[in-house]
Amino acid sequence: METALSGSFTDLGKGGHLVALFYGSSAPHIGPFPDRLPDHSFDSSGRLCSEGITEHMRWTLRISFLLFLAWAIFMVSPFVALYDLSKAVEAKDIDRITERVNFHALRNSLSRQILGEYMKDQDLEGAERDLATEAGAAILNPVVEQLVTPQGLIDLLEDGWPEKAVGGMGGTAVPLRSDMGSLKQAWRTFIFSEAQGFRSVTIPVPVDEAKEKQFKITMRLRSTTWRLSGIELPAPLREELIKRAAVASR
Repeated sequence: METALSGSFTDLGKGGHLVALFYGSSAPHIGPFPDRLPDHSFDSSGRLCSEGITEHMRWTLRISFLLFLAWAIFMVSPFVALYDLSKAVEAKDIDRITERVNFHALRNSLSRQILGEYMKDQDLEGAERDLATEAGAAILNPVVEQLVTPQGLIDLLEDGWPEKAVGGMGGTAVPLRSDMGSLKQAWRTFIFSEAQGFRSVTIPVPVDEAKEKQFKITMRLRSTTWRLSGIELPAPLREELIKRAAVASR
């Protein structure tokens, strides 16, 4: 037994692996430890000395730091993407906005919300409710279609009110600011965001406004790019959009 272990330690010093300490000379190759430890990591009997252990600790710390750094970058990436989108809106950069927005998903998000608000007070069932849903969709779709364009999104995100789509400035409008210039603001935005798994996060904007006045922007990861895939509108704005859409349809 001593001969086998001594041989395994000697082999380890010549380029074997740490797992040989437990399994002997037949140990399988595993990573991510370096293939060879410096010769001075072993004493005259082939056993690991303190310098060898320190070297392994250094590798463990390096790998742990790199994993933490990768995790941190991933966690902040949707907020960086939203900040980049807000700058594109300020610059009215249509190309950058198009890259950062999934307009198909946004259309579904807005249609579901506005139609849901429209049907909320309809005390109908069965065929009558289906007919009312179809009628509501016909009334509201023109408004939704005007919102799900680069220009319509600029109009909404600039001041919190789609002025060109439905006209006028609503009293409930709150400017959509994605200001993360200060560490405190960035931290509050991060804390109050809600993650749905690893590929989707909902961010309240503006974070310092009351909840009933906030927009909730959903950023979703597709491939390697975070894109805006939904905007939850405040209830007062949804109600105003329904009123104006009804008037426009007459």
